[in-house]
Amino acid sequence: MRTIALYDGQCEICQAYVGWMLLLDRQGKVEAVPLETAHLQKLHPDLKLEECLRELHVVEPGGVIRKGWDGVARLARMFPATWLIGALGAVPPFRWLGSVAYRFVARNRYALSKCRGGACGVARPEDVRRRSPLAAFWSCYTLGLAIRLPLVAWEGMRTIWANLRRYLRTRGQRVDLLDGKLRLLFLGGTPSQLVPLLFGEQFWAVIYDGVAVDPGSSRMRRSLARHLKDLPDGAVRSIVATHHHEEHTGNLNWLSERTGTPLYVGTATAKILQAGLRIPRVRAMIIGDPPQLHPPFELLSERLVSDGTILEVLPAPGHCDDHVVLYDPKEKLLIAGDAFMGVYFSAPNPDVDSRQWIETLDRLLRLDVEILVEGHGLIHTLRADIPDVPGVVVRRHPRQEMEEKLNYLRWLRAQIEAGACEGLPVRAIEATCFPWGQRRSWEGLLNDELMRALSLGHWSRTELVRSFTRSVQGREVLPTVYEARLFREGQK
Repeated sequence: MRTIALYDGQCEICQAYVGWMLLLDRQGKVEAVPLETAHLQKLHPDLKLEECLRELHVVEPGGVIRKGWDGVARLARMFPATWLIGALGAVPPFRWLGSVAYRFVARNRYALSKCRGGACGVARPEDVRRRSPLAAFWSCYTLGLAIRLPLVAWEGMRTIWANLRRYLRTRGQRVDLLDGKLRLLFLGGTPSQLVPLLFGEQFWAVIYDGVAVDPGSSRMRRSLARHLKDLPDGAVRSIVATHHHEEHTGNLNWLSERTGTPLYVGTATAKILQAGLRIPRVRAMIIGDPPQLHPPFELLSERLVSDGTILEVLPAPGHCDDHVVLYDPKEKLLIAGDAFMGVYFSAPNPDVDSRQWIETLDRLLRLDVEILVEGHGLIHTLRADIPDVPGVVVRRHPRQEMEEKLNYLRWLRAQIEAGACEGLPVRAIEATCFPWGQRRSWEGLLNDELMRALSLGHWSRTELVRSFTRSVQGREVLPTVYEARLFREGQK
C-alpha cells in the first residue's frame, strides 16, 4: 500500500507542493488525492471533511493519520532530496515554527484562492466567493506559478526533447500497416517543421485502401511528391479532405491532377475552399496558404466506396464546423482527422466549438472502433495486427481515449459555465480551467504559452475558453493577450 496525501485541489500553493512531491517520488511511494467527499470514508473511517478542508491529511499504510505540518514533514522524510528538511521539521523548535506558518496559511486559505475546481463541491461556495476577491486569487495563482516554475521549465524542455526525438524518428518516413491497406506518409517542409519540433504535432497524409485523406499543405508538396515516387502504381485511387484547414487541403487539386484520380470534399468544405480560405499571416507563413479549390471535384455523400471497402462519411463538427470522419465498420477503423487531437489538447484555434465537439465524441463512442487514426501523427489501438511503431502507435483502446477526452471537455464545460455565471473575466475563467493538479495542466504550460506567443494568440488556452463562452454568453469573448490578427495584403 502507498501513503495517501489528501490535499485541496483548488489551492495553488497545495498544488505546487504536490507537483514537487510527485517529481521527487520516483518510486511511487505516495498517492496524491484531491479532496472529494466520496473518497474520505473509503480511505479511512476517521477522516472528517471539515478537518481535511482545514489542513493537509496524510494517511500512512498502517492507518496512522498525520495532519498539517506533521503531514508535510512526514512526506518530506520519504524522499532523499528533502529528508533533512523533514527530519528537522519533526523536532523542536523547527516543528513549532513550521506549525505556526502552516496554521497561518490554513486559516487564510479561502482568502488566498477563488472558489474553483473540486473545492466548490465540498466547501461552501457562497462563503468562499464572499471571502475570496480576485486580487487574492491572482496573488495565490502567481505564487503557485512561481513555486512551480522550475518544474514547468524542466517539463517543457523534456517535452521539446521528446518531440525532437520523435520528429527525427519519423521525418520523411512511410509506415505501411494492415498488409499495406493503411499507409501513413509523414510530411514536412520549411518552416512547417517548427510545429512538430516545438509542439509535437506531426504532419502526414493517410492512404487507406487507395483513399488519400488530407494530403498536407502547399509547403509540404515536395515531401508528398517524394512519397508518390516510391508508392506502387494505383496506390492512390481517390482523394478526400476531412475539413478545410490548410495542413489538410493545400494539395487537393495538385494531387488529383498528379494521380488522375477523383477528388471528394464535403459540401461545407467546398464552399469555404472555393471562396478562398482566409488565414492569419502566421499560419500562412508556417504551414502555407491553401490554394482555392477548383473543379473537377465531387461532393461527399454518406458513403465513399473504394474497391471492396465502404467508408461511412460521418459529420463531426467541433474542431471546426465542416469536419467529417471516415469509418470502416468492417475493419473497425476510424480516420478521425482532427476530430480527435489527443485527450488533453488545450490550445486550439478560433474555429473550435467545444460544445459541438462534446456531441461529436458522444456519437463517435457509439461506433465500434478498434483503430483510431488521428490527423497529426498518432494511431491508438490495442490490435495485435498493428505492430509497435515508436512515436506513432499508442497502445490504448480508442474507446478509452475518446471517453477520457469527453470527460475532460465536460469538466471544462462545467468550470467555464460556473465562471461565466459568476461574472468572472475570461482570463480568470481560463486560470480556473487549468488548476495545477489537473493532468497536463502545468506540464503543458510552456508548450501552450509558446504556441500563444508564436501564433499571436491564435492558438491558446484562451481560445479553449472562448469555444464554450461564445454560446453561453451569446457574444464574442476575445482574448486579453496577444489579440493581434495579421493577414496577407489583398485578402478580404
